[in-house]
Amino acid sequence: MARKPAATRETSNLPAVVTLAQLSEESSAIAARIGAASGDRIRAEGNVKFILPDGTEGQEIECVVLDFYSQNLFYDRAFDPKNPTPPACFAIGPEPTTLVPSPNSPDAQSETCAGCPMNQFKTALGGGNGKGCKNTRLLALVPLAALDDPEREHPVWTLSVPPASLSNFDSYVRTLSSKHKTIPVGVVTSISLGDGAYFAPRFSIVRPLKQDELNFFYPRRAEATARISSEPDVTGYEPPPARGRPAAKAAPAKAKR
Repeated sequence: MARKPAATRETSNLPAVVTLAQLSEESSAIAARIGAASGDRIRAEGNVKFILPDGTEGQEIECVVLDFYSQNLFYDRAFDPKNPTPPACFAIGPEPTTLVPSPNSPDAQSETCAGCPMNQFKTALGGGNGKGCKNTRLLALVPLAALDDPEREHPVWTLSVPPASLSNFDSYVRTLSSKHKTIPVGVVTSISLGDGAYFAPRFSIVRPLKQDELNFFYPRRAEATARISSEPDVTGYEPPPARGRPAAKAAPAKAKR
């Protein structure tokens, strides 16, 4: 009787069929298993210039916004640029109205973001009319210049839209939907600096993408979504010092006889 050939390593552990759609679905789920990438964020120097991850600077970015997510970030202490700390509570998701704190938040402030006292105005640390919780939109984008890269392997960059500019971005997305019948990944977007003293970027459409350009950018949406849905690294979080308690005084030394 002929013996059956032994299963090889190449075939024994693989499912019968693997589709590209399955890989796309798993790409979103894998975001929870990795930390947010560093070095891919677009920064701004006040309202003067953008500082891009590749070191270049400018006052305008022409790009394709692949996807965007909403983020709520609550920090329980004042920002210290020399010693940045992780958020005490955070929420990430595609719809701002349904956000809830992540179970991985070190100190969740509420069961829902909508009902959280720190997500109300006039709760900012240090006073003022702002919220204690920072509401943002995190964009995943690729500059239009990536089309000129022979390898076409430009990394995905991220840009955090500050609270003061949320209405600018949300209005832009609504205009794309209602007037142009499209979404951000279907157009070239111009992101420019505002006129005020603080960073508040503005968004406008440059033109719709051509079909070959759309074929280049659209397949990168899964990668973009995985990036902006990944949670911040909170392993270094430590509770802040207790507030409002006087420091304990040492007991006076007893006199020697």
